[in-house]
Amino acid sequence: MISIDVNGCAVDILPVVKGLVSESGKVKEAVNGTYDTFAVSLGKEDIIAVGLRDELKDEHELEDIDIVYLHRLGIFGETDVPAPAFSALVDACGEISAKVMPLDIDEEPYSNVYCDMIGTLELLREGRLARKAMKKKFDMSSPEAFVISWDAFVNDTKGFRELTRLREKYMANRIRMLSKDSKRMLAVVEAERVEGIISVLGDING
Repeated sequence: MISIDVNGCAVDILPVVKGLVSESGKVKEAVNGTYDTFAVSLGKEDIIAVGLRDELKDEHELEDIDIVYLHRLGIFGETDVPAPAFSALVDACGEISAKVMPLDIDEEPYSNVYCDMIGTLELLREGRLARKAMKKKFDMSSPEAFVISWDAFVNDTKGFRELTRLREKYMANRIRMLSKDSKRMLAVVEAERVEGIISVLGDING
């Protein structure tokens, strides 16, 4: 847990490893009545889909790169989709009748930005990425180290790096906006995005 002050709001950022079932425990433990705002690094539509995951499970198809990610992540324990940490947050907040606020870009604007920022060559590269990922040596010293090294691998071209930075700036600004009407916030964020978000928040606060 990383605690920072944003606009006088005490923001606790909880880094999680997407896909790892064991991460759900620390999220459930973190959710309590002392927070007046709960947020997650998902868009609005994704939060709804997580809440309806049992009904939608037959409609969820993984890309090859996601299958490889879960396979490599499996060395650290059981994996599942959607991300168990995010599912745990939605479920735990539902039990206390608390709303989960989106931090990430919504589906339609994200698709538009993706098309603007990702070039044809980068799209063609995506098809080969899964095969490369099966053979590549990642930092397997911890789940967090793995996802950070994985993130560097899949986002190593200019377009994807810029898209990632855009997401981090957007999420940092969402935290800032939500903090204006909050005294204590819990933000559950994938581990690989935390450093970038905190960096942006530091610039905003500075």
